[in-house]
Amino acid sequence: MLTRVTTFPEKWAIVAPSAEKARIIMGYIIDHTFDNPYTAAQLEVDKTENIKRLRRERSKNKLTYNVGNGLLGEVFIVSADSRNKLRRGEGIMGLGSPNVVMDEAALIDDDIESKIFRMLGDNMDNFYCKIGNPFRRNHFLKSSFDPNYKIINIPYQISLEESNERMAMGLEPRITQPFIDEAIKKPDFDILYENKFPKADRIDEKGWSHLILDTELDLAKAKIEPSGWIGKKVLGVDVARGGGNYNAWVLRCANFATLLARNEDNDIMSVVGTTIRLAKEHGVHPHNVFIDDTGVGAGVTDRLREQRFYCNPVKLAMKADEENSYRNRRAEDYWKVKQWLNQGGKLDADENWDELLHLKYRAMDSTGKLEMQPKKDMIASGFPSPDVADALMLTFDKPPYRPEEAKLEAEASQDFDKYSVI
Repeated sequence: MLTRVTTFPEKWAIVAPSAEKARIIMGYIIDHTFDNPYTAAQLEVDKTENIKRLRRERSKNKLTYNVGNGLLGEVFIVSADSRNKLRRGEGIMGLGSPNVVMDEAALIDDDIESKIFRMLGDNMDNFYCKIGNPFRRNHFLKSSFDPNYKIINIPYQISLEESNERMAMGLEPRITQPFIDEAIKKPDFDILYENKFPKADRIDEKGWSHLILDTELDLAKAKIEPSGWIGKKVLGVDVARGGGNYNAWVLRCANFATLLARNEDNDIMSVVGTTIRLAKEHGVHPHNVFIDDTGVGAGVTDRLREQRFYCNPVKLAMKADEENSYRNRRAEDYWKVKQWLNQGGKLDADENWDELLHLKYRAMDSTGKLEMQPKKDMIASGFPSPDVADALMLTFDKPPYRPEEAKLEAEASQDFDKYSVI
């Protein structure tokens, strides 16, 4: 793009799911503009603009270059934010550019892409480029089979070969085999590194995949007697928020989980009492009790702390421990559920576990960061609130008895036998 806009009086558009993502390529253009005097001299800069600031912040939405004879080459960014349901790409209407480069193409919905394509107009001498990982089976998949497109595929094997050549020349590698060995354990390795489109039965048009398959759930259901339970017991509590939601209490150890109770009681004091009672009955230390600390749940954790029952309040919207891999704690904890089941974790035979089958996830962008489908979207699709599934998920927020929690654990143990049952 830089070569074209500094040579010809052309207009180029960089389109991405958000302005922030579109600025990634714009940042490269700004960087390379100053690689040599030729391109740097052609950059049109307003007298009020600061070149040093431009190079440092790399945040311009539009650049123009003087190609001579009063003619300009132009490159600008366009946001195709598919999350904006009110506009659905209407901001793109009216924009025109015979040359369009679309980054993170698979993350742009089909109806938005049709408006982007319209930007090309009927000019026969145009250029349309889509770049990205094959997250979804949408227009990006169709283009990969279209003979009008030239396909360039760069899987990780090619990157490894290039990295070996770089190392032989004493340069830093772009990717290494140990990195790949670790990445293969992560979600969506085939999409992110092998550039394979997901199978039709695995993903929907919005890029959502089922977190737990019915075959996985069937294999997980089994009865394990308490004598066969392994490891410390933890208790997850999902607090009802009204409107048909349920309170749910799930007990889990290293190899087994069971639903202890489920009700529609909206009395906070009653939920507090049930939580203390179940913890005492099953020998769960207070600091191994995990409660969703959002909304009504915050009232429950506050009341428990007043009674010196030092449980773990969990804020699922907060950043994950592995923040480069997961959007928030909810996504991270649910992925731990999937890993636990695939590694042999068992569930008692209760039909409420079917809630796990309605949960969906997807990779947010080319970083592979995982996000869970919002609960409100699940409910809007006709599925019940996953209260039991959420209670199980909460038990994975922290491993039992972390060293840094020893002091709090010691304080709680002094009062454990004094807790009253409400």
